[in-house]
Amino acid sequence: MPFKEFILNQLRNKPIYYALLLFVGGLLILAIFLDFLIMPLIAGSFASRAEVPVVEGLSAAEAEKKLDEAGFRFQWTTEGRYSATIPAGKVVIQIPVAGREAKLGRTVLLTLSQGLREIVVPDLRGKSLHQAEISLMRAGLIQGKLIQGAHGSIPRGVVIRTEPAAGKSVRIGDSVRVVVSSGASGGKVMLPSFTKQSVEDAIQKLESLGFVVGDVRREAISEGIPGTVATQSPEAGEYLPSGSKIDLVVVD
Repeated sequence: MPFKEFILNQLRNKPIYYALLLFVGGLLILAIFLDFLIMPLIAGSFASRAEVPVVEGLSAAEAEKKLDEAGFRFQWTTEGRYSATIPAGKVVIQIPVAGREAKLGRTVLLTLSQGLREIVVPDLRGKSLHQAEISLMRAGLIQGKLIQGAHGSIPRGVVIRTEPAAGKSVRIGDSVRVVVSSGASGGKVMLPSFTKQSVEDAIQKLESLGFVVGDVRREAISEGIPGTVATQSPEAGEYLPSGSKIDLVVVD
């Protein structure tokens, strides 16, 4: 009997051979499936992953270059974020965060810093000291030193002005000095600011207003032009009687 007919007879007579044949065929199909489909996917998922580099604090150009070199794409958000630590124009937020493992080619979402948020100093003229304090707090500002200033028409205890003046842009959290009326001047003169002026001009002006030059001290100050006034005491904005001594600190 030929071999082929023998096998067919055995298969017809013994169902176990059918099961064995199906099992072997299934193993062959599974091996092919694993070899051509599953294994490349598994290998690729590990081979194409890397840590997202740190780009926070970098300029836009630096961040784009670093991500490109690391194998990632980038996309910028349309709106920036205010930041007290990251200067304006630098990356303040990156998603995914630095150090996280991600697939190469993934897009990293970037947001630029707008720097410290600025706010306009509110107009406090004519308000009570309590009202002024509330207005500054709502604006995100801090009430600084209170300065007594004589005024002929504004009642005692009412705000005359602020330093910086109303309408000026300052940073959130900045201190604002408040000049409060002490009533009529009674012959007192408002002390102007002499900062950034040459010491010679400052002395000439304060003497012309009836003030007296007090202690003039020179200090090594990194910011400022040598020979100019850095600070003064009393501070500008106060109403003082004629003959009051004014101390000056000059940039050496």
